[in-house]
Amino acid sequence: MTQTDPSRQFRVGAATDIGRKRSQNQDSISSRIELGLFVVADGMGGHRGGETASQMAVAAIPEVVEHCQVDPNWHPRNVIAQAIRKANENIYTRSQNDPALQGMGTTSVALLFKDNCLTIGHVGDSRAYFIRDGGIWQITRDHSLVQEKLRAGIISRDEVKTDRMKNVITRSVGFEAVVNVEVYEMETRPGDKFLICSDGLSGLVEDEQILSLMRDDPQHSVQELIAAANANGGDDNISTIVVEVLEKH
Repeated sequence: MTQTDPSRQFRVGAATDIGRKRSQNQDSISSRIELGLFVVADGMGGHRGGETASQMAVAAIPEVVEHCQVDPNWHPRNVIAQAIRKANENIYTRSQNDPALQGMGTTSVALLFKDNCLTIGHVGDSRAYFIRDGGIWQITRDHSLVQEKLRAGIISRDEVKTDRMKNVITRSVGFEAVVNVEVYEMETRPGDKFLICSDGLSGLVEDEQILSLMRDDPQHSVQELIAAANANGGDDNISTIVVEVLEKH
């Protein structure tokens, strides 16, 4: 069901799906419309590790954001980075204390809205997209080996999808004691839509198809996107959140 907040600032659709090939869903999502916070996390690290890491991320990030928002002068850029670093600390500490969870980690892409500004915290290859005036743009840059190879000119854009290292990420939340959080900021206006997703969607559905499946109702959009990823193979867990910015009343 589509969420709409009392102040009419957002309409939101969100869902996670196991896909067609996996026996376990290691993705986790959090939609905290009252905080203006939306998070997708794609876990990795063995049978228990990936699921545990992603769940810990979507628990820690909202907790920190909620705590920081008590201060009326809170700054979104600092808060989102702090929140993801806290998730990293929690996950890393847990993995060090439980041999069955050693090496676990997770991607994280988080949208945090304040007034007319959006701040995005990003680690890994989960993505954020921006839809406005019939166009779609990928905001985040994947922290992945194929992205590094593409930037270095070793492979072409057409070769990215088929490269045997396409699932190797170069940074994650919780795998190491310290994480480098990439932060993006932009102004928003009514009618803007933002989509965050795990690579179970972006790896199977091209940007043009994502745009074509954006419906008026955000939850309908999410259902269509997940169905498309499953129709295209459903090789991985699929998670997505669509946020539409509304006119304030």
